[in-house]
Amino acid sequence: MKDTSSESVILAIEKNLHDFYIKSSAHPNFTSNIDDKISWVLAKHANWPSVIFRANFEKLDVEFEIKNVIKLVREGNAPNAWTIGPMTRPKDLGSILEKNGFLEVYYQSGMAVDLKNLKNQTTDIDNFTVKIVDNEESLKQWSRNVSLVFNLEVDFELLNCLLLEGEPRFYIGISDGKTVSTLMLYLSSEVAGVHTVTTLPEYRNRGFAFAISRAALIDAYKSGYRVGVLQASEMGERVYRKLGFEKYFDIISHALNENIWNK
Repeated sequence: MKDTSSESVILAIEKNLHDFYIKSSAHPNFTSNIDDKISWVLAKHANWPSVIFRANFEKLDVEFEIKNVIKLVREGNAPNAWTIGPMTRPKDLGSILEKNGFLEVYYQSGMAVDLKNLKNQTTDIDNFTVKIVDNEESLKQWSRNVSLVFNLEVDFELLNCLLLEGEPRFYIGISDGKTVSTLMLYLSSEVAGVHTVTTLPEYRNRGFAFAISRAALIDAYKSGYRVGVLQASEMGERVYRKLGFEKYFDIISHALNENIWNK
């Protein structure tokens, strides 16, 4: 990014992920709503990616707009996952959602790093190799691992379409001939976004997530990108701080409380 001020970085962290959602919304396997008031993507045959994002209810009747979304969620026409970040308006939308039957279900940290300052720790790990996915079979393995680790169903047709277009970049980490780690690098909004980093449970605590993340970010730096961004879980945040990432804000995901569905 040319402008590395805190405000521009904060916007880029969130917008990078939004760019991926908007890209996904163009695929025929999704029903979507992309506009200035509220956006969402809803997978028809999977559950990822499916999310409500970029709500802007400023100067509107917020509770009325929320009730409209609740109706769509109950009808199956919008996803039951609503992400709140710095671009959300009003800023207290999360607390208003909670008053209207939503629960906080997932927390992430919006983080960024100047890639020229990427920490130079060694990532030489015995029997571990990072490869860019360049064929359908490797992409299927990437998809299987992500589905297993995150306990969700990935829309493989979307991934295959993106692979053929060259956007984004998918990475796998291989140990003893087995795919044990994954990562997606999405290059947009002038930043390199790190997403869907996984390691199979039985292979954790060996530095694989660190190694695959650093390899992808070095690739991005060589391609001319200067800022790396991501949304990290509590467990992931510890890994990314070792790479030099700093936290800028919280991202909170909400879901409609199932106990009120029949009311």
